Amino acid sequence: MGEASGAGGRPAGVLLPTPAPEVLERVLSQRYGPLPRAAAIARLRKQPAGGYQPAGDLAEMLERRQAANAKERERIKNLNSGFSKLKTLVPLIPRDRKPSKVDTLKAAAEYIRLLRLVLEETGGFERQDPDAEQELGGSGQGGPGTWPGRAPPCPWGPPVLRPCPGPPQESGGPVYPASP
Repeated sequence: MGEASGAGGRPAGVLLPTPAPEVLERVLSQRYGPLPRAAAIARLRKQPAGGYQPAGDLAEMLERRQAANAKERERIKNLNSGFSKLKTLVPLIPRDRKPSKVDTLKAAAEYIRLLRLVLEETGGFERQDPDAEQELGGSGQGGPGTWPGRAPPCPWGPPVLRPCPGPPQESGGPVYPASP
């Protein structure tokens, strides 16, 4: 038996060279219709005769667009970096799946609320401005358990307290950290 052959009697697995762009464009447009074109980046100005002409230097517009795109990429990169840092600091983030940005923000808000409650209960939190209390979701409006009087409950449930490592107490059971 000989080698397996593909179409045209060539051995299977042999790559053919890509045709020139002009030939490829003609073949594809015949087979699939008009091909998509790159959109113009120039702002167009309507002429008195009804036609449109580019309003300004095309190279200058391209340069401005590239600078704006670079700034936006940097902004998004910084935003994502901030969310990554926040995810490492907040212990209430669900671990069963990759948390979204919304999950991260909700968990951070719940964590701040719990820390604030701990400070209030231990006497380490002094209210200085009643207006700031309402901005932080304090008990200025609504009944107990309502928003904005209280932060919404954590959607994935309360934090799970794990036993502290070390020897057990006199009771013989595991030692849990103080509940917030």
